[in-house]
Amino acid sequence: MATNVPSLRPSRGRGLHTTLWVLQWLLGLSLIFAGGMKLLLPFSQAVEMAPWAADAPLLFTVTSVLDVLGGLGVILPSLTRVFSWLTVAAAVGVVLLMLSAVIFYLVRGEAPEIVANLILAALAAVIAWGRWRARPIRNQLPEPAPLTDALPGATPPAEMQVFQLPTGSYLTRAAFAVVGGAFGDQRKFASTAILVRHPKGDLLIDAGFGADADAHIRSLPSFRQASHDLAETASAQLDASGYDRGNLLGVLLTHSHWDHVSGLDSLDVPVWMTKAEQDYAKASTTDKVFTTVARDHDIRDYTFDGPGYLGFPASHDFYGDGSVVIVPAAGHTTGSVIVFLTLPSGKRYAFIGDLTWQSDGITGRREKPLMMRMLADSDTRQVRLDMARIIAIEDRMQVVPAHDLGSYDGIPLLATSNMAAK
Repeated sequence: MATNVPSLRPSRGRGLHTTLWVLQWLLGLSLIFAGGMKLLLPFSQAVEMAPWAADAPLLFTVTSVLDVLGGLGVILPSLTRVFSWLTVAAAVGVVLLMLSAVIFYLVRGEAPEIVANLILAALAAVIAWGRWRARPIRNQLPEPAPLTDALPGATPPAEMQVFQLPTGSYLTRAAFAVVGGAFGDQRKFASTAILVRHPKGDLLIDAGFGADADAHIRSLPSFRQASHDLAETASAQLDASGYDRGNLLGVLLTHSHWDHVSGLDSLDVPVWMTKAEQDYAKASTTDKVFTTVARDHDIRDYTFDGPGYLGFPASHDFYGDGSVVIVPAAGHTTGSVIVFLTLPSGKRYAFIGDLTWQSDGITGRREKPLMMRMLADSDTRQVRLDMARIIAIEDRMQVVPAHDLGSYDGIPLLATSNMAAK
């Protein structure tokens, strides 16, 4: 099997990047502290600090506000990687503000007061140059070296098939999905189960929305409740197609978040998940849907007993023929996995769960926005590493982020005619 780990291209100027970050924090916090103090202090005390304030109180207030805004501007856009060009704009603005202060003090005959302004102007000028020309903040993750080795061997049986079972969707703005996403770009996030048909027994990858999805959504914190549309559950779609549930070995979970497990409420089958993910689900304080819907299910764990696979350190070959291979991806949750499928036709899929929510996370090398990473991911460094691994192979197979509707294109819907053909 090909086991090389895709390396990120060397990052040149790492020392300069770190230096610029130190300068940004130094300048930003200095301005926020200075401006904040001038705004919060009683005006009588502010006049003691800056006697000129008594002659120009409005100018004093305006420049104090500009200090705070400038400080925030040189830090936040770079930190969040949202409109990161604003870092340069803010730094240039600080230079102009400090030079204006220098002229103001010189006109007033207060030359000793200009020293601090000159130092701050110099810092801001270095930041503006550095983030514009030398080490700009990129919205994209570094580009990994592409995978050049042959893909791992697989001998899927001729009868193997894969189907999608869309169970509904909910609305999320692109600005909350990927760095650089537009707030006006409102997207439907898919909740779709995947049925893998195999002579040794069938599998569902994730369970989608369930019959009690409305109640499951209401059980979540308010900030996680989104407008949603429900379709038929995976269970109902199986029944409508005439599917023999005796063939179903169970549901293989990419992870235990509610929108991947809700459908277990109407699927009386075993649940396959890692021990790490079981522990994660038990410890969750904001998402108890899994512990509710899986209470009476047979939970079966597995270990990564196989060799490295496509850059991932270990694997589990579910059927033993390379057709369904599971690898650890413990970044989104501590037990998340990615499932690789190889069909008899040679077509390959990577079902990556919530490693990224949308395909432009992979094609555009864009991670989740900072706040979403803090709220949703357990280990952002691991997520970046696993994204690099997927980006390195995305031209070799169809990558399916769980919540991207378009990523399921080409996977047939489950239908009565398909079942009859089987």
